[in-house]
Amino acid sequence: TAIFAMSDQKDVALEVHVTNEPSDPSDPQRDGDDAHQALLVATFPPELPYAALRPDETGGLGNGSRVECELGNPLKRGAQVRFFLILSTSGISIHTTDLAVQLELSTTSEQPELEPVVARARVVIELPLAVTGVAVPPRLFFGGQVLGESAMKRESQVGSAVRFEVTVSQRGPVLKTPGSAVLTVQWPLELPNGKWLLYPLILELGTPPVPCSPPANPLRLALVRFRGSRGVQ
Repeated sequence: TAIFAMSDQKDVALEVHVTNEPSDPSDPQRDGDDAHQALLVATFPPELPYAALRPDETGGLGNGSRVECELGNPLKRGAQVRFFLILSTSGISIHTTDLAVQLELSTTSEQPELEPVVARARVVIELPLAVTGVAVPPRLFFGGQVLGESAMKRESQVGSAVRFEVTVSQRGPVLKTPGSAVLTVQWPLELPNGKWLLYPLILELGTPPVPCSPPANPLRLALVRFRGSRGVQ
């Protein structure tokens, strides 16, 4: 089974090779006549609709889920036809694990045991995610009166302000169903003696809002000066 790696391509090409050759090469005169009204019918899954035909020598007609390709009337004895069906990846989602395209030949000439062929491919989704972060300001100075955790009641008592801005982006096309991704943020929360170092005061959650856990401001300090100044975004 072929493997189809979905990263940033919009289309995928299915190569089709049709021959009209004698069934027994050691006895070529036994059969292998011209095939009249030779036709290929290709049926596609909804995740991989038909987009185009190259080269356009077979007179392909169809819609997104099915295409008919006229191979010749007749398709001569010993003939070989090779072409590509261009399929769109727009319907592939994060849940797509495999794809199957059915190819069925037909002719008005006598052709026993002409069975459909299924072209299968396993799908591997590669999401090019990237994460960047910046601290504002990039340098802090500690000082002032030291308070215990139980003595802190207001935002102004938790020390110097620092804002961490985190951006997650995806390069390439967006999948029909992108699925879910999880970002884990770690920072120096406390000192070896258990005292707070960076206290998570406020989470500003972008658009649309991103659910995060655990919630910020576990001590429920009163926010009195300005929002988003201390903690992690």
